[in-house]
Amino acid sequence: MKNKIKILLEDDNEIKGNGSGHTLLRQYLPTKRYLEILKKYDIKSSFYIDMAHYLFLKKNDSFMDFKFQSKTIEETINMLVDNQMDVQIHIHSQWYGAEIIDNKIYVTNKWNIGQLRPDEQRNIFEESYTALNKILSAKINNPKLNSFKAGSWGLQPFETLYDLFNERGIKLVMGPIQNLVIKNLSVDYRGLHSSYFPYYASKMDIKKVDIKKNIVVLPMTPTYLNWFDLLRYIYEIIFKNKINKSSNFDVYDVPDNIKKLQPLKGKDKLSFTLRPFKTHLKINAQKFWYLKNTFNRSYNFIKNSKSDYKLMVIETHTKDFLNNIKDIDKFFKYLKNNYSDIEFITTSDLLNDIESNVFKPING
Repeated sequence: MKNKIKILLEDDNEIKGNGSGHTLLRQYLPTKRYLEILKKYDIKSSFYIDMAHYLFLKKNDSFMDFKFQSKTIEETINMLVDNQMDVQIHIHSQWYGAEIIDNKIYVTNKWNIGQLRPDEQRNIFEESYTALNKILSAKINNPKLNSFKAGSWGLQPFETLYDLFNERGIKLVMGPIQNLVIKNLSVDYRGLHSSYFPYYASKMDIKKVDIKKNIVVLPMTPTYLNWFDLLRYIYEIIFKNKINKSSNFDVYDVPDNIKKLQPLKGKDKLSFTLRPFKTHLKINAQKFWYLKNTFNRSYNFIKNSKSDYKLMVIETHTKDFLNNIKDIDKFFKYLKNNYSDIEFITTSDLLNDIESNVFKPING
């Protein structure tokens, strides 16, 4: 076990950011299929539930089938617990202040929780923590909520969140990606202390390391596409968009101007090098070849790093698993058959390694 490369799968369990999608089709059903694959290969994962959306559904449970949808999220959480998966907190802050006007859903343009006022950050976090803890407590004695995943990777500014996390025992924070810049969301991770290795974050600047051992930042593991991969991927996206249309059941009554919101516009940039598209490890709607190639590149990078504790983070989005579940199955089969030196862990496992001094994040 000592020389194993740790693979941390973390799933953003949610509908689409603009408010479209149905919890049954985007959360419960793909999560159920995904769990079947994980159990098949004896793999663990941490699931981050978008509690801001859940709270919006609960507060508007007389609207259409919102009561059913909130129950569906609860059943998704129960299913995860029954399958011994790790369940943690995820918040998409565009749901805070979202409205229903003329039977249409209007999310806000504040997709980075740091864009909310400090009192708003406290309200949405405390409500989310309490709601998830209540659901878990019906299934588990003394549930351990120890990790937070930022919606749209946004965690800036960090001061209020740092205090909130400390108060509630949140030790691990997922989200930052080195050199990620999203101007619309006031997200700027240029100068992130580490591109891949966890570190203790400074309260005043999440990009900087701190001597205080309070909050550990887990950067998303970097990878890249070469030119051949990139052209193939672009072609598949264009082709996929033509044949894979969302059903009326999936797309809720969201206004056209909200559907067209592009707060993440400008996030992805090309460079005219041998690595034209730099990104991070993820499983969304990609095909097997994409998952295999990007994993292999990150694996080689981490394997050859000087770090004693070797960790890879793979971000997953079950909401996108509508047409590639076979590719995901094939990918995990490939990992099991070709890598004898990997071990799948959860954020709770990682925290246990930190607390037992098996793993030591960077501190200033």
